[in-house]
Amino acid sequence: MNRNQFPFYPVNLDIGGKRCLVVGGGTVAERKIKALLLCGGIVQIISPQVGEAIAELAAAGSVEWLKRSYREGDAEGAFLVFAATDDPDTQRRITADAKRCHVLLNSADDAASSDFHVPAKIRRGDFVIAVSTGGGSPALATLLKARLAEEYGEEYGILVELMARLRRQVVNAGSIAEENRTLFKAILDQPVLDCIRQHDWIGLTTLLEGILPSGLDSAMLVDQLVADMKELQNNE
Repeated sequence: MNRNQFPFYPVNLDIGGKRCLVVGGGTVAERKIKALLLCGGIVQIISPQVGEAIAELAAAGSVEWLKRSYREGDAEGAFLVFAATDDPDTQRRITADAKRCHVLLNSADDAASSDFHVPAKIRRGDFVIAVSTGGGSPALATLLKARLAEEYGEEYGILVELMARLRRQVVNAGSIAEENRTLFKAILDQPVLDCIRQHDWIGLTTLLEGILPSGLDSAMLVDQLVADMKELQNNE
């Protein structure tokens, strides 16, 4: 159990456009920063020194780097604070300051003082699986993450994107909610994943044509999905 003897409440946070403060410049801080940037956070770093990767991000303008030690009040106005230094006294000061400012804190060296833990996760586009042990065993969480990563490949991210596009079109057509649930289940009961794994877009189109209501263009939907996937890959 955690410090309050209650389990953690799992939640997905929208941090897009929100200030996320990372105190520290080492490898732990680097991992936090990259994850925050991926999700659209506005990242501010406080540390006298940082690693090469963080320095490059700062030089490119992707993050703001305050080249100094932490000061009382730095947590004010942040959405999230990550204490990731190697100095116990600084960690304690960040923790106390975050609590005073009523800001959610993650402390790299003190799970009991953290308001939230960052789970081990695999990400396939908008498809995310997170594994948490409540801070009790990060090693176990990492092991389970590796096993799940082998089972759930990139095809699941494409499937989520496909279903999201289908859902928008179906809902916009003004259909009934119960009918929508039946339709989406019928789609997922088909070997859609197999078609995606094999890049069998013709087969996928044929499957959808046999299920989707009239008025929805399966070929156009699949063609646009494939085109957007290729564009995304080219931009990576």
